Formats: sequence, C-alpha cells, structure tokens
Amino acid sequence: MRTLFYLEPSAARGGIEIFAERHAAALRAAGREVEIAHEVPADLAPFDEIVVHKCTDLATLERFPPERTVFYVHDHDPICPRSYAYTPLRRNCTRASGIWPCLLCAPLCRAWRPALARVLSQRRRKRVLARLRGLVVISEFMKSRLVANGIPAEKIRVEPPTIEPTSGGTAVPPDVDLLFVGQLIRGKGVQLLLRAMARMRTRRTLDIVGAGNLELALRALAEKLGLADRVRFRGFQTDPQAWMRAAACVVVPSFWQEPYGLVAAEAVALGRPVVAFAIGGLPEACGGKATLVPPGDIAALAAALENI
Repeated sequence: MRTLFYLEPSAARGGIEIFAERHAAALRAAGREVEIAHEVPADLAPFDEIVVHKCTDLATLERFPPERTVFYVHDHDPICPRSYAYTPLRRNCTRASGIWPCLLCAPLCRAWRPALARVLSQRRRKRVLARLRGLVVISEFMKSRLVANGIPAEKIRVEPPTIEPTSGGTAVPPDVDLLFVGQLIRGKGVQLLLRAMARMRTRRTLDIVGAGNLELALRALAEKLGLADRVRFRGFQTDPQAWMRAAACVVVPSFWQEPYGLVAAEAVALGRPVVAFAIGGLPEACGGKATLVPPGDIAALAAALENI
C-alpha cells in the first residue's frame, strides 16, 4: 500500500511535523510505503491513501480525492478562522463557526482581507472536510468541537498521541521545583502562573523551559511581581522530559482550549505531580492523575500549588 503524507510548507519544524515524521516511520516499520510531500504531486493516482497532516489552504485541500483522503486535525485551525478558538478579549470561544461571530473576531487578529476570505469560506471548508474518507483527532474534546461544527461523528476517529519516553540522560539542575514546559505565548498562561506565585505564602521557585515572543514581557512581569530571584528562564531544551523527571511539580496553566495537552500527558506518564487548568483536552491528557483547577482562576492555582 502506497501512502502520501502531505504537510504544507512551513518555516519551522514544529510539533505537527515531528508527529507526522513519527507516524510515517511507524507505518514504514509495518511495511507500508510512505512518501512525505510539501507540495501536491501532479499525479495522485499512484497513492492508495492520502494523509493530510497540515493544510490551511482550502483550494489545496480540494485537490485531494476525498474518497482516499484522511485529515489529521491537530488544532482548531480547520474550524476557527482565527485558528486559536479564543477571542481578542482573551475569552475561549465554544460556538460553532459562522458568519457573524467570526466576522467580528477574525479581522481583529489577522489582516482584514485574508480574515474576511477565511470567514466567508468556512462553510465551504466544512463541506470539504465532511466529504473526506475520515478525520482523526487527538481527543474526545476535539471530536466534540468538530461535531458542533457540522462534521458527522461517524467520520471522526480519536487517536491520542503516543507518549515516547526519552533516555533521560540529559543533566539538569538538582533544585527544579515548579516547572513549566512550552512555548512562551499568551495562551499558554505563564503570566497567570507568575501571578499565582505572587499570591503564594511559600517561596517556591519556577523553571521555565521554552521560548517564544512573550519572553521579554514575562521577564518584566516576574521583576514587577518581585519574583525575579525565583523564576529561571531556561530557554528551549532538546530533552524537556529530563526536566520533568527532576521537577517537584509540572504546571500547565494554559487558558486556551488545548486540543490535548502533551506536556501534561508526558508528566503524568513520568509519574510527576501535575497542576493544570481544567480546559479543552487537558482533563483527558491527565487521565484523572492531576490536580485540575477552574480555567483562569489564579487564586485556585496558587492554592493548588501550595498543597503539592
């Protein structure tokens, strides 16, 4: 059986690319012939199956024969014109996409011309998705979001990510207490974690593993809150699981609707205590083995961290 994996060209190799590479390797190990492409081949006839891991351009998606195409939904992009499923007012959106709510939201986050085009093409996009042979999501939460947006439930299969433990050979400092792992962007909620630390009676430390466009603002906030001596920015690390193994507690303060929450799942699999907001797919990722607090509740987050 010959399979084509399609991922649109990207400036960076991120989580979707890594997932697709591992998926392709697993199929090859099982004896399948798999090709990974970043451009649509001129001739699709030789492929028995087409697996789309990343495709935001609707015209490109329409070029694939629906009866042979499976679409992996890694995030909110297929059903949210803004892609993140939360509004410029930093409120999570639980509505099915439509003309009016999205028309008011999307142009505030993108250039207005592509935002308008994206909103007006949403119904067409959902029709295209509904015609495909199948869709794969990483959580029951994401399945519920697709169903709410008109995708037939019988077309959707849930496949949580596989947790792959690393060797654990990376050396880390011996005094890792609270740990955050992830991109330093607003939806990941590090700013809420810092404010929770400022409320705590105990002087715990926080190691932040990751990089992103919010780093300077987070450093400034830590200084403003009097936490500069207790918050350590470690930058991007190639073996974040080594840091998880050493941590007293892994904190996942995302306030956006995580499609799953791989960091939380990895920390739980490694036997580490986890504190997270109960939002999106995070409760599924934690599997009942974490302390979950109401989304965005800084006081509840501080109280949970005091008791870990």
